[in-house]
Amino acid sequence: MNQLLESLNPVQLEAVQHNEGPLLLLAGAGSGKTRVITYRIAHLIQDHGISPFNILAVTFTNKAADEMKKRIDHLVGDVSQHVWASTFHSSCARILRRNINQIGYDRSFTIYDSKDQMMLIKDVLKTLQVDEKLNQPKAIQNRISMAKNRFIRPTEYGEKISSQFPNNPFEEAMPVYYEQYQNQLRDNNALDFDDLIILTVDLFNQSADTLEYYQDKFRYIMVDEYQDTNHCQYLLVRALAAKHHNICVVGDDDQSIYSFRGADINNILDFEKDYPEVTTMRLEQNYRSTKNILDAANEVIGNNNIRKSKRLWTGNKAGTSIGLYRGFDENDEANYIIKKITERRKLRSTKYNDCAIFYRTNAQSRALEEALRYENIPYQIIGGHRFYERMEVKDILAYLKLIINPADTVSLRRIINVPRRGIGATSLGRLEDYARQRRISTFEAIEQVETISAIKAGTREKIHKFGQLIKLFQPSSSPLSVIIDLLEESDYLEQFEKDGSIEARSRIENIQELVSAIARYEEIDSEATIAGFLESVTLASDIDGMADENDVVTLMTLHSAKGLEFPVVFMVGVEEGLLPHINSTGSKEELEEERRLCYVGITRAQKQLYIANAMRRRTGRNFESRVPSRFIDEIPPDLFDQISEYQPPERKLVSSFDPDEEEMDGGYFVGQIVFHVKFGRGRIARIIGVGGSARITVRFDRSGERTLMAQYANLQIA
Repeated sequence: MNQLLESLNPVQLEAVQHNEGPLLLLAGAGSGKTRVITYRIAHLIQDHGISPFNILAVTFTNKAADEMKKRIDHLVGDVSQHVWASTFHSSCARILRRNINQIGYDRSFTIYDSKDQMMLIKDVLKTLQVDEKLNQPKAIQNRISMAKNRFIRPTEYGEKISSQFPNNPFEEAMPVYYEQYQNQLRDNNALDFDDLIILTVDLFNQSADTLEYYQDKFRYIMVDEYQDTNHCQYLLVRALAAKHHNICVVGDDDQSIYSFRGADINNILDFEKDYPEVTTMRLEQNYRSTKNILDAANEVIGNNNIRKSKRLWTGNKAGTSIGLYRGFDENDEANYIIKKITERRKLRSTKYNDCAIFYRTNAQSRALEEALRYENIPYQIIGGHRFYERMEVKDILAYLKLIINPADTVSLRRIINVPRRGIGATSLGRLEDYARQRRISTFEAIEQVETISAIKAGTREKIHKFGQLIKLFQPSSSPLSVIIDLLEESDYLEQFEKDGSIEARSRIENIQELVSAIARYEEIDSEATIAGFLESVTLASDIDGMADENDVVTLMTLHSAKGLEFPVVFMVGVEEGLLPHINSTGSKEELEEERRLCYVGITRAQKQLYIANAMRRRTGRNFESRVPSRFIDEIPPDLFDQISEYQPPERKLVSSFDPDEEEMDGGYFVGQIVFHVKFGRGRIARIIGVGGSARITVRFDRSGERTLMAQYANLQIA
C-alpha cells in the first residue's frame, strides 16, 4: 500500500490518510477523485484494520459504482466484496429488502420504473374522473418526484408547495393526486425510485434500533458526487453519520447541474456548517485536459458567485487552441463537425470513439444524426430508446415482477392478455371491480374468479389458467430457469415465430438477449434472485448502457456527459437561448447553473475542444436568428484558433449553355439539403449547367439518386 500511496500528489495523499472525523473534498474535474476514494477505503482496511463490513461508499450511477468496486478489488483483493459500494438507490433497496416490514410493507415489494409510474398515475386520474389533457400525467409525475426529493408528503404538499401557486387549479389538486398515487403504490406493494430513499429515511426515523444497527455497521461513510444529492438523500446520509461522524463527501459545486431533478447545491456549500469540526481539502490538479482547455473552463466558471473558490491547474502541455465555428444554420454546423471528425481520422488517426458531440437539448441531435448517417459515420446516442424499454422485454419483465409480487397490479394488467388469451378489457375491469369491493389485490381476485358471475364462464376459465401459470413459478427459483420455463409455458415466443416478419425476428432476438443478460447476471452473482435481477435492470441508467468498446461517435446532452471524458469534444448550439437555455436566463441561480453546465462540457475534453453555433436555427417551419452565447465571450480570445465562419460553397458547374440564359435553378448548390414531395429528403450531389435547364442530381435518403431539371424540380430548401 505504501508504494501505491507514493503515486498520489500531496493533497490526494493527505485526503487518503485522513481517517477520523468529517472530511470535505472539493474535487475539481479530472482531479482523480475516484482514485482518492478507493485508495482511502484500501488505506482504512489495510493500514488501520477497519473491517470492510463497516464501510459504505455511495455514488449515483451503476457505472461509477462498478468502477469503484473494480478499483477496490485491485487494491485489497477479495475482502473488497464486503464493502458496500453502490448507488444510493441500490443501497436503500438492499436495506429495505431486509427491514421494510417494520414500516408496514411486504419485503417482496416491486420497484416501478417511470413507465409503470405513468400507468399508475393514469389509473388515478381515471378513478378520479379527471381529463388527462387538463392534468398531464407527466407533469403530475414530476411534481410528485420533486416533493419526495424534498421529503414532502401528500398531507404537507398543500402547505409547502401548492400555497406558492395561488389560484392554480392544477397545484390545488396535486395533494389529492399525490395521495391517491401513493395509496395505489401501497396497494400494489410497490415502490417508485424516490420511495427507495424516502422510505429508508422513514425506517430510520421510526426504528431507532434499525438506525443504530446501520450506524454501527457503516462506521465509515463516503459519498461521491455530493453536489448532486437532494434533500432526502441529505437526510439519509446525515442520519447514518450522526453517531460516528466519520463521513467523507466528495464533490464539486462547480459541477452541480441537476437542480431540475431535485439536487440541492446547498448540501455541499453548507457541509462545513453541518460539521463544524470538518477538514476541508481542495483537489485542483487536473490530470485529464490540456492547459488551454482548463484555462477556458476556469475563466467561464469564475463568473459564478455561488461557489467555493478553486482553480484547476495541470502539468499537461498547453495543447492545441480551441476551435470556434459560427455556422449558417444547424445543418452547416453539423457539416462542420463531420468535416473535423473526418479530417482528424485521416490526418491524426483519431478513432470515432474518441469523439463526442454534446448539445443542450435532445432536439438538437436531428441535424447531427442526419449528417452522420449521410456520411456513413457510426454513432450512438446516450439517453435514446434503451433495450429494457422495448415492448417485448418489458412484457417478460412484467411476468417476472408478477411472479415475485402478485400484488403488482400494473404488471398484471400489462400481461394478463399477452400473448392473447381472450381476456378483454371488460372482463379485466370486472375483475378489478371485484377486487376493489372486497379490498383485495387483483391477483387474489383471480384466485376467486370462479365465484365472479359478472364474468362469462369461458373467460373465467382463461383467467384461472393465467393465475395457474403465474403460480407455477417460485420467486426463490433460479432466474435463468424461471425465464426459460416461462417462455415455454406462456407461448410468448410463439406469436412472433408465427409472424415471421423482420420485426418479429428482431423481437425474438431481443428476448434471447434478455435470457443472455440473466445468464450473465447469474454468473456474476452467486446469490442471484429474480428480485435482484429486476433491481439491477430497473436501477440502470442511460450511461450504464454506453457501448465503450464500439468505434462510434457518441452523441449526448450536456447533462448526460458529466462523469465522462473524451479526447475530442464538440459542443454545439453554444448560443443564447440554448446555452444558456432561454428558460434559465431570468434567474441568477438558474443562469449560474447553465454556466456550470457549460463548464462541465468544456472539462470533458482531454486534447481538443471545438465550440460551434449557428447564425440561424429552424424552429418549426420558421428560422430564428441566433446570437453567440455569453459564455463564449467569457473565454479569452487568445485561447481560440482563427475563428471560422460559414462561407457559401462555390457551385460546381459544367456549363454547356448560354451564360445569358435566365437563371431558374433556384440558387441551388452542391451539398445543399433539399426536400421533394415524392422522393423526400436528399442532398444535392451534382449540378450540370445553369438556369432552368440545369440538371440537378440529388441523392435522396429513401429513393436513391435522381436527376431533375431545375425548372421542374420543385425542390424545397430543407
